[in-house]
Amino acid sequence: MSNENKSAPKEKKESKRTKKIKTIAEAVGVDLNNENPEIQPADFVAEKSSQEHQKKEVLSNIVGIKQDDDAIDKKQKVVKTIFTVLFILFLVGSMAFTAYKDFIAPDRDFLSWEELGKVLQNSWKFLLFALIALILNYLFKGLKLAIMCKSLTGNFHFKTCIETGIIGNYYNAVTPFAVGGQPFEIYHLSKHGVHGGVASSIPIAAFMLNQFAFVILGTISLILFQNNALEVPANIYGIFPTTMKGLAIVGLLGCAIMPLLVVIFSLTPRLGASLVHFVVWLGSKLKIVKNPKETTMKIIKNVVHNAYCLKKICTNPLVFILCFLLSFLEHVATTSLAFFVLKAFGYNAVNLTTGADVPLMTEWLQSAQISLLLVASIAIIPTPGNSGAADLSFFLFFEAGLAAGLAFPATLIWRLFAFYSYIIIGFTFATIKKRSDQIKENKTQNQSESPPNENAPPSENISSSEEPPNETSPPGEVVDGERKQGDIT
Repeated sequence: MSNENKSAPKEKKESKRTKKIKTIAEAVGVDLNNENPEIQPADFVAEKSSQEHQKKEVLSNIVGIKQDDDAIDKKQKVVKTIFTVLFILFLVGSMAFTAYKDFIAPDRDFLSWEELGKVLQNSWKFLLFALIALILNYLFKGLKLAIMCKSLTGNFHFKTCIETGIIGNYYNAVTPFAVGGQPFEIYHLSKHGVHGGVASSIPIAAFMLNQFAFVILGTISLILFQNNALEVPANIYGIFPTTMKGLAIVGLLGCAIMPLLVVIFSLTPRLGASLVHFVVWLGSKLKIVKNPKETTMKIIKNVVHNAYCLKKICTNPLVFILCFLLSFLEHVATTSLAFFVLKAFGYNAVNLTTGADVPLMTEWLQSAQISLLLVASIAIIPTPGNSGAADLSFFLFFEAGLAAGLAFPATLIWRLFAFYSYIIIGFTFATIKKRSDQIKENKTQNQSESPPNENAPPSENISSSEEPPNETSPPGEVVDGERKQGDIT
């Protein structure tokens, strides 16, 4: 009886979402019976939590390869190989170019060894601050997920949420446009004690809040940058030509598309569906989108589900405010990395009017503003971690603020903190976690298989072996089995 009561609200919510999708489909003229007869809540659901499925999904997101159960055909292998070679050439070429500009290009005034020693004497302090900022980024994300878990399940699951943040950052780093993290976050949460429906809601809501926060911070930075309200030094202000400002606007608009659609669908679903239908129709006319009706319904299902996930968090105003604040703090920690690396290599800003040194807080604000705009301007680059474009753009930033010979190593150190650390930490953690989970599963399996009692009389051993395991299980094991089943559900 209790199970029926628990399942009833879920069925009601699913039917409500299905009804909304059907209503929207009718508004945009999509025939569900012909185009998409089976309606599901979303593409990110608990049923898609197998490792093999996630591997296929990430592979599809990286190079557009649709992997069937059979082997990848030759054409797909060629596409993957070409993509990998081009990516490596682009990355190596950008690093070679920045190294040449910093070390070999003419008219470079290098520091003496004595001056270099003075610059790097206290650099470890700022690199330590950069490490703290990186740890805080993980902490803020894990705490945000934990607060959502507490709101929806009654338990914080803090350790699991910290682990989820590490795994999510890892897969975001190795996939273009940071699209690989959410499926793996859902998989990890659902595997470690968080109900499948909640597990599929929390990462999506966290991603939406993170996008909202980035768009707001980036827009504020762009507005302040127009008239140089923060008085950024002229040499650094000059690295942003009109083209890069335009790219920053395009990047912010791209990051704002999904959050805006979620808001529009929450307020006026028919208007949101009409916008999606128009964009997909336009894409089909430009030969960019194939199967426009199926694509329209796929986007609508994802947006409706995302709106549902965000709505679950918004029902508690305190939880929403705390999670939104933590999303801002995540970006603050990330953008602070460039500032600490700059200071480690001797950066010192000067006031445009008086020529005096700029206060430390003002330096941080200027650096955070530039970092946000640079990240926004390279957001459309379809490489993992915006590799290549990030190295080039931030090298221009560091080159303008540092002495000759210091910009290239500063760029490498910044990339180590802002990108490669997520891969190193995530891969190491995933490997250790996989082995740890395997050991626990083997231990549990061994404990559940009770060995025969060698000291017992032969008749007892025979009778116990002939009886089914479920019938001879002690009451305590049955209770424990029920408890474990309850944890999973």
